[in-house]
Amino acid sequence: MKIDRDTYKIDIKNRYKSTPEKTQIVIAFSLRKEDYHVTHLKHKEYGNTKKWNTFTIGRDGTIYEHYHPKHYTDFLGLKDADKRSISIVIENMGSLLKTPENKYVNWLHEICPIEKVVEKKWLGHQYWEDIYPEQIESTLNLCKKLCIDFDINLKMIEFHYQHDQIMNYNGIVLKSNYFEDSSSVNPCFNLTKFNDLLQLNE
Repeated sequence: MKIDRDTYKIDIKNRYKSTPEKTQIVIAFSLRKEDYHVTHLKHKEYGNTKKWNTFTIGRDGTIYEHYHPKHYTDFLGLKDADKRSISIVIENMGSLLKTPENKYVNWLHEICPIEKVVEKKWLGHQYWEDIYPEQIESTLNLCKKLCIDFDINLKMIEFHYQHDQIMNYNGIVLKSNYFEDSSSVNPCFNLTKFNDLLQLNE
């Protein structure tokens, strides 16, 4: 498994120096097209933001490491949870709206290629950007590596909704498990199937 540690590496000012114990991997979607979430973070707070995620999975399956996972940032905005977690953001536009011109746009009115649109009614939304097989494979491989490296339980939680005790879970969770109004990750990411794949060859 190849990890690109150079292309989107962040400065030390964008993360904390301490190295707390890790018990979770948190998966989220970027909710933007292309690599626009990275561009946004580079300019957020005049380049000084600590809201960075640890890894990004590109649409072609490339794994980008923004900082060493032993450190942490303010990705979730919950200090104790951020200290304990390693965050993976998968490039995906999330929920989409169909315009009168038959285009599909996300919350920023960025247009999703029509061949990547999936129709599925879920959480009040009907259209989504599909997830690429290369992204699933890279996320699987990265999760397996991180769980071994940091002694995290190799198990994905199998529900999307918020849970008050989620910080106590040792394993792989979603950003939406922390926030009631979050639809990240979208239903194209099959949690049960992903969990089954995690257990293969283990």
